[in-house]
This record gives sequence, C-alpha cells and structure tokens, in this order.
Amino acid sequence: MATTREWESTLNIRLSDQLRRCGLAAKPEVIHPGNRRIDIEVRIGPAVIAVEAEHGQSRTKQVEAIGDADARLEQGLAQCAIAVCYPDDTTEESLPSARLMWTVRDGSRTDADWTVGDIERLVSVIRLTPAQLGDPDTTAAVLSGSLDGAVRRLSESQKQDLARALDLPWKTKDGKPVGNPWDAPAKRALLVVATAVMFHSRLDVHLRELRPEYDNRTNPLQPFSDTWPPAMAQQCAESAAPVQAFRESWNLILSLDYKPIFETGRAALNACPPDPSFANAIRDTARAALSVSENIASLRHDLLGRIFHTVLDTARYDGSFYTTTPAATLLAALAITEDMCDWEDPEAIAKLRITDPACGTGTLLMAAAERIRELAPRSRDDETLAAALIEQVLTGYDVNLTATHMAATTLGLLSPTTHFQNMKIGRAFLGVDTTGKAFLGSLEFLDQQPKLMPWPNAAQAVTQVDSGEEMAAAEPADLVIMNPPFTRADLRHDQFSPDHEKKIKEREKELFSNKPVNLSHNGGAFLYLADFLAKLDTGTMAVVLPLVGATNYSTIEIRRLLAEHFHIETIVTSHDPERIYFSENTNIGEMLLVCRRWLSGMGAKSPTRIVNLARSPATPAEAFTVAGAIESNNVEPQAYGTVQYWPESKIAAGDWGAVQFLSPYLCDKFAELENGKCFPSVPIGKIADIGPEGRRIRDAFTRSAMPDVEGRIALWQHDTEITQSMTAKADSHIVAKSAKAHLAESYWQQRSTLLLPHRLFLPTARIAVVRLSTPALGSLWTPCRVKVPQYGSGELEKALCVYFNSSVGVLAILGDRSNRKPTYPQFSLDDLRSLPVPDFATIGTDAVSKLAAAYDKYAESILMPLPQMNDCPVRKALDNAVCAALEIDGETVATIRRQLSMEPSVTGKRYAAPSA
Repeated sequence: MATTREWESTLNIRLSDQLRRCGLAAKPEVIHPGNRRIDIEVRIGPAVIAVEAEHGQSRTKQVEAIGDADARLEQGLAQCAIAVCYPDDTTEESLPSARLMWTVRDGSRTDADWTVGDIERLVSVIRLTPAQLGDPDTTAAVLSGSLDGAVRRLSESQKQDLARALDLPWKTKDGKPVGNPWDAPAKRALLVVATAVMFHSRLDVHLRELRPEYDNRTNPLQPFSDTWPPAMAQQCAESAAPVQAFRESWNLILSLDYKPIFETGRAALNACPPDPSFANAIRDTARAALSVSENIASLRHDLLGRIFHTVLDTARYDGSFYTTTPAATLLAALAITEDMCDWEDPEAIAKLRITDPACGTGTLLMAAAERIRELAPRSRDDETLAAALIEQVLTGYDVNLTATHMAATTLGLLSPTTHFQNMKIGRAFLGVDTTGKAFLGSLEFLDQQPKLMPWPNAAQAVTQVDSGEEMAAAEPADLVIMNPPFTRADLRHDQFSPDHEKKIKEREKELFSNKPVNLSHNGGAFLYLADFLAKLDTGTMAVVLPLVGATNYSTIEIRRLLAEHFHIETIVTSHDPERIYFSENTNIGEMLLVCRRWLSGMGAKSPTRIVNLARSPATPAEAFTVAGAIESNNVEPQAYGTVQYWPESKIAAGDWGAVQFLSPYLCDKFAELENGKCFPSVPIGKIADIGPEGRRIRDAFTRSAMPDVEGRIALWQHDTEITQSMTAKADSHIVAKSAKAHLAESYWQQRSTLLLPHRLFLPTARIAVVRLSTPALGSLWTPCRVKVPQYGSGELEKALCVYFNSSVGVLAILGDRSNRKPTYPQFSLDDLRSLPVPDFATIGTDAVSKLAAAYDKYAESILMPLPQMNDCPVRKALDNAVCAALEIDGETVATIRRQLSMEPSVTGKRYAAPSA
C-alpha cells in the first residue's frame, strides 16, 4: 500500500508540473493545518481547486477519489474539487499522453458524471470550475433587494435626475408616465454604480503598481502629477461623503482609462445635488456591491447578467433573454475551432474580428474571449494580447445603456490590469430622434451606420477612437455570435409612444421589404444581419435561437437563406425538461446554431450534425465536456444525448425536423411518413378543410353557462380527466361577442364533428384527435371537415380518428409541431394542414372500412396517458388496426410506441433508458 501511495505521489508531482506548463498555478502535495493534505492545489484568483487523484480506474478507485475530493470541500480547504483517476498502467513517462478520468465536485450533488480525456482537456475543465461556484441567483436577489432599499431613500426628483442623467427609459403608456415610473430607471442607475464599485474593488489590489505615466483624462502627452493611488472602494463606501469619495477616486482611475465603466458611473454620481439621502443610497449600493465582490460567486462572468435579469425584468418587451454561461461556453467552443487561427501567433489573433450585434451584458463575447484564451494560453498573461482582445477582436452593440455598461465591465474583468480606452462596445440607438427619424439599433448596419450613443457625460462615444472619428462601418466578422432579441411586434414597441411606435414599424418595413424576414417577431431580422456582417469568404455564425425557428412555417425562408449562404454545421437542442432553454429567465425551447460560410466551388456540403441533448449542461465545465464529446462524435443517451446527420438536401429545403425528438428512430420514421415510405400518404390539407384555430374562436365568442338563441356549442377545454376516449362531447355554450357577430357566424359555418388539437399537454394527454356526435367549434381544438364524398357518412372521419390516436398518428402529429414548449406544443393551421395521413385513394376503401370498424369498437374505450402508451391495451388495439389496414410492420409500430413513451417531451421527465 505504501508503495502505491508513493507512486501516486510521484504521479501527482508530475501532473502538477504538467498543469503549470499549461499556465495553471498548481502545487503538489500541499499540507494544511491538522495534517490535511491536498494532492494538487490549484489557485485561480481567490478560488482554490483541489485535485484528488487515485492510481487506477476501477469502481473502487473512483469511489476513493470522489471521497477524497468531497472531504476537501467539507474540510473547507477548497471551494471546488476534482476527482481524477490515472489509468492502471500510467508511468511518470506516459502521464503526458495518458487518458485520465475525472469528475467535478462542488458539494451540491451525489451522483458523478465521469469524463475521459487528456491533460489539456483537464486543464480546460479546471480553468472553468470557478464559474460554477456560489449561487448567483441568490447573490443577484440579495443585491436586487439592496438596490430596492437604496431607491426608497431617494426622492422622486432624485429618481428623475438619475433617469435623465443616464438617458434611461421610464414606465409609460402612450408616451405618458404611469404608476411609479421613476423607480425602475433609478434602480438601473444605481446598478451602474454597483457594477463600477465591483470593478473598482477588483482593481484595488493592482492600483498601486498601475500608477499612470501620462494623464489620459485630458492630454495623453501630459505627465500625470496627481496623488496616487486612488482611495480603495471600501474606503470610499465608508467615507462620510461617499459620493464625493467615489467621484474623486474614479476621476483618478480615469487617468488610466476604463472610460466605458467609470464615465457612466460618474454620470450617476453627478446626477443629484449633494444630499444626505442620496449619499446614504450610494453608500448602501456600494456596500451591497462590495459584498457581492467578496462572494466567491463574483468570479462568475455570468453574475452581472444574472443581476441584470433579476433587477430589470424587461425581457417580455425587448426580447433580451440573455444567454446562460454554460450555453455560451458550449456555443463558443463549437464555433471557435483549433483550425480557425494560428493560436501561437499574437498578430493573427489580434486580426480576428468577433461581433455580437445584440451583446446584452457581454456573456457571449466573454465566452468567446475565454475560448480564445483556452486555445491561446499566452493571451492569459500577455498584456498586449489582452488589450488586443478588448480593443480590437471583440465588438458588441446593444440598445440598452445598462446592459452595455455591464458588458464593458464584464470584458474589463478579463484582465483588470489592462488599460483599455477604445473598447468596442457601442450603444446603438433604438427609437426616434429629435428630427423625427427612426433607428433600429444595430439592424441599421444593413442600410447605414447606426446612431451610436456616447456614454453619459463622456467626452467621446465608446466606439470612437482618440481622434473622435466615428467608425464608418462594421468590420467584416470572422465570427458573429449572438442571442438576438426575439419578441412579438405587439410587445417590443410598448415603451414608445404611439407616434414613435408607428415610425419604428415603418422603418422596419422599409428596411426588410423583399427580404425573407417575418416581422411578426424580430429574430429573423438579426439572422439576416448576421449574414450581412459575417465575412463573405470565411465568416462563421453562432446563434442562440428559439426552437420554433427550426420548425415554424413563418421562418422557413430564413432557414433556406442560411442554408444557401452557409454550411449549417451543427444544431444543438435541449430535450432536458429541467433545462429546455439556453437563455436566462425564459422557459421556451431553444437551440444553438453554428453555420460556416459556404461559397460555390467549395464542393458538396457534409450533412448537418444535429445534437439533441438529454441532459443540458448546468455549468461551464460540463458545457466544455459536452462540446468535446460532440466534436469527438461521442454523444451517448443518458450521458449527453443523441446525434443525427441530416442531409444537405433537407437542410436546404428548410427541413430541420431532426430537432423534434431525442430518438433518431422517431425522426427517421416521421420522415418516412412524410415521404410515403411507410404507406402512401398525403397532407391532410388535401382531403380536408382545417380551421378556424382556437384563438380565432376566443376572439369572436365567449363561453356561456346558458344557450342563446343561436344554440351554438363548442369543445372549449381539453380536460384529460374528461376527454379520455375518442368520442367527446361539447362542454360549453358559446355566444358571439357583440362587435364580432359577422365574424362569429363565419366561424360557426366551419364547425365539424372531427376536431384536431390546437394545443396538447403531452405528459397528461390521452387523446390527440376527437370526434363528436354534433358539429362544434373548439378553443383548444380545431375543426377538420373532410371533403372526400365517395366514402360513407362519417366513415373517413372515424378512420382518421383511429389513425391519429394510434402510435403512428401521434408520431405524425408530433413530428412537425411548433416547439415553443416541447411538452406543450401548439399547432398552427399550417402545422395541421401538413399532417401526413394515409392516401386512401391509392390504398383503397377497404382500409377506411377497417379503421372505421376499429373506431366503432373502441370509440368509448379509455386510453392511458401518452407516457403510459406502451402499456395501454386500447392504444395497442388501435395500432393493430392501423397495421392491418395500412399493411405496416407490427414490430415497427411497437418500436414507435415504445420510443414515444420514453420521449422527454412526452413524459415531461429526463430520458431514462428502458430497464432490463
């Protein structure tokens, strides 16, 4: 045993040496008081990461490594720990090329996800571990509460002064203030102060050695002569006059530069005349910010974004759903590859151009910078290269002042000791200026230079160079990385007066006329912009998008445009019901998209890699591991997910249907249904009239407890405790709204006895399609009126009802759904009209009769919920009827039924493989 420990110690020393060669501050065999030992101690800033290693990769060795790692956390010796297992045959000489096993421990989980990789990959995971420490949501909530308290100290006039000084919007309706309109902008202004204080506190440990030689506040050629160093952030906060203390300290720091951060902070401090209430509000804000800075979670570069989301709930109106750090890490790792640049050449790195035209708080730009620093370790220590990243490589635009201020702060944290002046973070004006001209933020690049707003009280715009000349145009980008705003037109202009809203919409129509952009939402507009900004020969686009962008008919033209101009290299979706999204503060399904420019003459495009994750990464370290698994084609069920390769012909046609299911089998079988390979099929829209959809019924009718003179009825609800068989009954009287009588009559003429789903909550739904004895309309149902007269009365309706409630029919319905929420899909009329159904004209009338007979037999039978469909005897009977009528292989249908019952979107639970 002693020999084994000595051998492990030798390997630990050798591994520590390898970690130091890769730029980590690593020490082997560190002894702490009480004779408590850490195999390898790595320090990243104030964070301590313990690496606990075992020689061997057996289950026993894994348990021992995890036990040691968890013990270091319990003993308080480290904030994070990594359990590592060396291969059994590892020697000191073979270690550099050994395939190690490791799992990250943070004290919050009992299970272990082991990863296999080389030392370089382990180094990347270690570097990312501080980004999963602490609880940013709690930290953000505490800071938000502190800012609320600070706002309450202010008078209404002080709140107005803060809002106007920073040009912050306030609550309006039709251009007039409503409610407590000044509270939100005042809170934003204090958040600006808080983030400046946080950055100030990070600078404190470096300021003494950063004494400027020249004074950049006025004349860069004038020698600096003021007293140095500035007062520390803590000193300013506890000063008797905190406003003056911070103002003087930030004025000195500005002699170095850091204008994007401290000019805006000073603008907030200068907004109000000296007053005890204002001083106390600033002191409270600073104390709260310093508390955040002392928290280990402040190391997370998503913290400012979390604070922003918690403090400012504007996403519903401006579409600003900011990217989670794990998603940003995953997207950047997939988009920025080893062959994208010579990472050993600083000049080549400095020539890269990475742009985010909707940068928010800078999370994606920060992830891109971290990825570059991963591929080019020299950039972590080289001040010149760090300055190049900040001042040349990374460019961001946003319409929100507070967000751009935090983006500047976030990027500044890349290298707090790096002086930066020409940071390329710009506030692009969205609104109508004093001349009556409307601007659409960074979208104006498509036509002209956007109107770029200066930092409040700054001498020059953030996008200007020292000469004061404005950038003439956006530089062609090697990478456009973004999470564009994706908001409905009826919401995203609510902050403007009716007159300004009208002008902005007119500008949108002017800019996007004759372009494949659906202006009912603005996500496609930014995809068009990304195409415009990306280099024409080698540009790459990496985007976070709502999942509906892969399936909706309204976005098919933009999908085709992307496929025409790019190789759609990778699509990543989440089928993890606990995290179907990649953005903060949203619960809709999303996808990551990586596209690379493709020109004629470059040959045939390889198939698109579509990754459907079963477990979405919760931390940056997990995201990096998932990215490595994707790149090495090692994605497996239950570990990460599944991979499909979708042919270029489908992608070019706008068919991205492989995102619909975690199971590749189901995706393939749905494609066969559509193509008529299972049986001759046609879209149901060819044999039936579909509509009106449920929201139209809700517009024209109201429910009533009593009938009116018209006697109209509807199946309004989809109550799974009531609707349990194929035969359903109307549950509501409906009455036409007084102003919609003519429209209501038109809709009533479209009633039917066969109703298709408008929405389905899959984890509880039993029935997909219902048939009534009396024609009716629906709210969560859509009428389907068959128009093939040669079949007997109701026979085709019965046949279709059996088909759609069989496993094959459920697959047909779910295979082309609009996946805003995969567990609760909504079906547009276009979705419904395209549903593949048997082409009975080719198959023959005998098939209709067989299916209608099955309906008559099982119409009143209760079906089990979809997650239990594999155990449902009625569903199996319907499947048998469909197999007999359409001559489908029974084993194929049984496999469809079994795999549908395990789909996360059907069960509402994480994927679990069938038990033995």
